[in-house]
Amino acid sequence: MNEPASIKVSQLTKVFGKRTCVDRLDLEVFPGELYALLGDNGAGKTTTINMLTTLLKPTSGKFQIAGFDGVREPEKAKSKFAVVSQEVALYQELTAFENLMFIAELYGLPKVDARARIEQQLNQWDLLARKDDYISDFSGGMQRKLSIAGALLRSPRVLFLDEPTVGLDPGSRHHIWEILTSLKHDGVTIFLTTHYLEEAELLADRVGIIVKGKLIAEGSIDDLRAKLNHMKSICVRMSRRFNPEEQQKSLDRLSEFAFGDVSYDELRNTFSIALNSNGHLSDTLRALTDWIELEQIPINGISTSEPSLEEIYMSLLHVQTPAVNNEKPAPAFEEQTR
Repeated sequence: MNEPASIKVSQLTKVFGKRTCVDRLDLEVFPGELYALLGDNGAGKTTTINMLTTLLKPTSGKFQIAGFDGVREPEKAKSKFAVVSQEVALYQELTAFENLMFIAELYGLPKVDARARIEQQLNQWDLLARKDDYISDFSGGMQRKLSIAGALLRSPRVLFLDEPTVGLDPGSRHHIWEILTSLKHDGVTIFLTTHYLEEAELLADRVGIIVKGKLIAEGSIDDLRAKLNHMKSICVRMSRRFNPEEQQKSLDRLSEFAFGDVSYDELRNTFSIALNSNGHLSDTLRALTDWIELEQIPINGISTSEPSLEEIYMSLLHVQTPAVNNEKPAPAFEEQTR
């Protein structure tokens, strides 16, 4: 990256009593990049965001937002970012317009500029026709979109989103995804936590996986795929079913041809090969064709795929959890991620 990082975190740590919630976190996020921090409940995601948005003082370590030290210069850092928390923070007895005007006044925006920005945001979020309706009459999705609209009123350089689409219907989620993609193109840095792995896979330029306060893996989806032993898989769907004896014999013979782990899914009537690090897709496809001809197996189709982010996440989580507990690097990784 040629531009300096919008978010720069070094050895950031938060301890509550005897419990370390965030443990020596290092990361950088750059302008126009969406970084998704993934982890189970209690992994340290929200604690991390609370420190980066100056709501929570770190026990140790440091961080910068748009070049300003978040510990020593919190007010300057806060002037560069906006945050949307898990809980919707809107006044139910006010209208949509009144809520946004109140936020604009807190930001110190001039009234003329504020009115124009509010109209723009309401229009962008398909809420302009409802601007004079009370928030109490809004759906959860509409309230969530209005919360993000409020955060964007002063055009922040950095946007923090903590579970922004939790509980929303698919239409509202997709609308939020579209706006976030547009913000990235405008150069806004987005730091996102989410439980929806599909959301992270679609939006994130890079992903970080945090377990018990430690960042165990980081990189693009392709970077994370490269850390797994099983990179790709091939699936063969049969047009007739095997009896158990035939199934085992075919599995044994296929294992002789294949460059990976072979399994049979009885429900879907498919054979699958998960390629290992030494396997090549082209070689395995040729071997698979030889096997099909030798066994004279009638098939309906062959498909190939790479692991989804959910599969990557579960694999890394399974491998790395002992490493977090025992402080020893896991052998399946090429190197221990920061």
